[in-house]
Amino acid sequence: MQLFKKLLAFHSIIFMSLSGYTQKQSFDVVSFTTPKGWQQQQNEGGVQLSVTDKKTGAYAIAIITKATASGATANENFNTDWNKLVKTTVQVTDAPAMQDAAKENGWDIISGTANYTNDAEKGLATLLTATGGGQTASVVLMTNTDKYQTELLAFLNSLSLTKVSQLEAGRPKTVVANNRSSIVGLWTAYLTETSSYMNGVPQYTSGYFRREYVFYGDGTYLFRVKNWSVTTKEILFVYETGTYATNGSKLSITPKTGQGEWWSKAAGGSTKGWGNKVKASTWKLEPVTYNFDLQYFPGTNDTHLILQSAKETEREGRQENNKAIYKPKAFNQSMIDNPPGFKTGFENKTTSVSSPPTTPVNTVTNSPIAGKIWEAQSLEKHGAAYGSMSGFHTGGFWLYQYKFNKDGTYRFVYNAASAVANNPVNILQYETGTYTVNGNSITVTPVSGANEEWSVGKINNGMSAETIRNVLETRIKRLKTTARKLEKTTYPFTVEYWQGNNANALCLKHAQNTVREGSPGQNDQSCFFETTAAKSVILPIENK
Repeated sequence: MQLFKKLLAFHSIIFMSLSGYTQKQSFDVVSFTTPKGWQQQQNEGGVQLSVTDKKTGAYAIAIITKATASGATANENFNTDWNKLVKTTVQVTDAPAMQDAAKENGWDIISGTANYTNDAEKGLATLLTATGGGQTASVVLMTNTDKYQTELLAFLNSLSLTKVSQLEAGRPKTVVANNRSSIVGLWTAYLTETSSYMNGVPQYTSGYFRREYVFYGDGTYLFRVKNWSVTTKEILFVYETGTYATNGSKLSITPKTGQGEWWSKAAGGSTKGWGNKVKASTWKLEPVTYNFDLQYFPGTNDTHLILQSAKETEREGRQENNKAIYKPKAFNQSMIDNPPGFKTGFENKTTSVSSPPTTPVNTVTNSPIAGKIWEAQSLEKHGAAYGSMSGFHTGGFWLYQYKFNKDGTYRFVYNAASAVANNPVNILQYETGTYTVNGNSITVTPVSGANEEWSVGKINNGMSAETIRNVLETRIKRLKTTARKLEKTTYPFTVEYWQGNNANALCLKHAQNTVREGSPGQNDQSCFFETTAAKSVILPIENK
């Protein structure tokens, strides 16, 4: 099939991972450009692009799936999606012809193509699967004609992936926090009781099953359960208090007090009231160390707390793969009330999240960001099969770096150079100033700075990417200097441990563009990884 050969050809393209193509759209972790004249449909699980010639029956379809959590390898994810997305849709008899594996922005890209039949039709199916950061996403192409070859290749060449370093845990993307403040607040698992399903629609009763944690800023917690079911005579109420600690991706919970109780229902069957205490329920105070993630879900626009244990626990009960999911709620929006006259001892406590100190306190010295260097970088790619989801490093780079000193001063540097530009230059932008930390917010106040362009040495195609980068990083002569906008900004921030990068990350939240970070990443934030002093960018003024 001629189309098969054409789509397998390698096409030389230029990929600038930070360039802003205004015609591009984004769905979840994938950015793309819709071919002109194609139809687009989107739902929670994915987006479909398609075009059809009604006279001949020729068609082409592209499907982009939403990223889902996965602990599998790149090859395993490809095989799973090939069976789920391709073989369940059309008849494929041969194994897919595989392309060489590639990497982009922290993702492992696996791609393969095979002929298919669909009734009397014959066509070509292509699957690209990206695996990274504890999740996977796929792009599927199906066509029965050569007619849309140009549009398909343009679509493939437009594809790009969000950097794994910019993803919040879970999108679900996995982001694991190693500081206590990251989970402070109310986390809930509320389930409405159903009696049956009719035409696939659940038939709800008035019952409910509610479970929640409150993690306080002082390292203590309150756990409660309230189950009101139409199938039981009594209400089950459980409470537990104790202490917790986080360490990397581990959350250790140590109960101190707790009790389970059965209460009669209120007169008249009200689901909100209480009757009388009937008897105690068995309840074991069980210390547990969980693996925990904070996963962002775009459908609800919030971050969920995922707790996974080695075995079934007393608090979570039976869960699939021993994994329980808790959604965040405002501290004052709990839907569990205590029985009449019952006190847990935590009624007057507040979390640091809902009740910040009224007087700002500058905690620079003890801040987790102080005395450290934080860096984010992207690599320029060139020459790609299936567009910009693969390719090799040219030696070009984009680098962002903060240095926060313990004396309350900071330095920011942006350094970039392209290896494919006609006359490569080294772009250097920097500023210095002061910063203050107030709880989970940092305010950056620039004092001085400049934007510069520098000449670099000659590069050629015979050089390795490493050699080319060394040439591009070596500034020879200052060519231009312009004034820099000094922009004071206050960022909410978190310090998180990212398993995929095996490093701490400083994530600065900003819904709008900033002079330093540019446009915000997913979940309106830019993330920087902790690095060593040896990797600190040397500025010209520091050479004098």
